[in-house]
Amino acid sequence: MFNPTTLGIIGEAYARNIVEVLSLDEFDGLFGPSYKGIPLAVATSLKIKQIYGENKQVLYDRKEIKAYGVKEDEKIIGGIKRGSNLIIIDDVLTTGLTKLKLKKELESLGYNVVAVVVLMDRNEKEDNQPASDIIRRQGLKFKAIIEAVELFQILWDRRKELKIQPTTFQKIKEYYDVYGSKKLSFEV
Repeated sequence: MFNPTTLGIIGEAYARNIVEVLSLDEFDGLFGPSYKGIPLAVATSLKIKQIYGENKQVLYDRKEIKAYGVKEDEKIIGGIKRGSNLIIIDDVLTTGLTKLKLKKELESLGYNVVAVVVLMDRNEKEDNQPASDIIRRQGLKFKAIIEAVELFQILWDRRKELKIQPTTFQKIKEYYDVYGSKKLSFEV
């Protein structure tokens, strides 16, 4: 997934989706959680500069604190000053709890999280409510480049061409009947 071509495409998708929910002056930087979020945030930052001419720096976290090099007490790495408005850039939204934990950690360090942008919203629920609603109820703007139900519909429509077995869709449908915040429109 992480090669120059796909990172360019994905970075542009993030950049264009960000400006659908926020103006460029509403945020100062992008936070990419380790590990997958780091290249996504970097690619997005590059595309924001290319498309909109704005410099949006990147922050990321360490899963393990090093005792050498960068100050050992630094869990968050990057040149964005505290008090800055950040967007969390990540690959998927499942329950939303990880994103809220990140928000809490970043805010405890003096940053202000204003939005969450993900590649895919899995359209799942937490405590019987859509994960995206949980994010929004925390005062955050939320945007997904694609929703899982949209992706599954595309795959359903192309199932014969892609040679996807009906049992695969049956399993997906059974899962979403229990855990999905949105229902799938196809019937197996």
